[in-house]
Amino acid sequence: MTKKPSARELPLVRRRIAALLDKTEANGCTPGEAAAAFEKAEELAAKYELDPGSFRWPQRPSTIFGSGTSGAKPPKQPQAAVSGRGKGIGRLAERLIVEHPDWTYRRIADEVNAWIDGARATEKSVRWYAARMRRDGRMDKDRRRSRAAHGKPRLD
Repeated sequence: MTKKPSARELPLVRRRIAALLDKTEANGCTPGEAAAAFEKAEELAAKYELDPGSFRWPQRPSTIFGSGTSGAKPPKQPQAAVSGRGKGIGRLAERLIVEHPDWTYRRIADEVNAWIDGARATEKSVRWYAARMRRDGRMDKDRRRSRAAHGKPRLD
């Protein structure tokens, strides 16, 4: 697919190709970045039918694995195999909310973090799970944590 640049586009395309050719390892780029820039410059020169001799081409970068944009890419694993769809943080938080209505959200977050490696539950995230449970009808909407559980006396 070739495209003749307009008179206005031509200087922009030339500057872009020159900028890509300046991306070399000597100028601080990684080998992969340099290879990708070189390949993109080649692609643009071919697309716009520009004379490659009109540019100062650096030596073609060589990388062990090639650039990030060319060659065969490793097959993607299915999403389920990659992440396992979570660690069960929400499920555990919801279970603790129901089983321990006298616990504070902070205590529930601490329990979740103790039980699940890498969990970063917070009081705010546990509060979010409780609100979602109330909204979805999985928890009594009139249920309110006692103020004593939060360290505040009831004013009833």
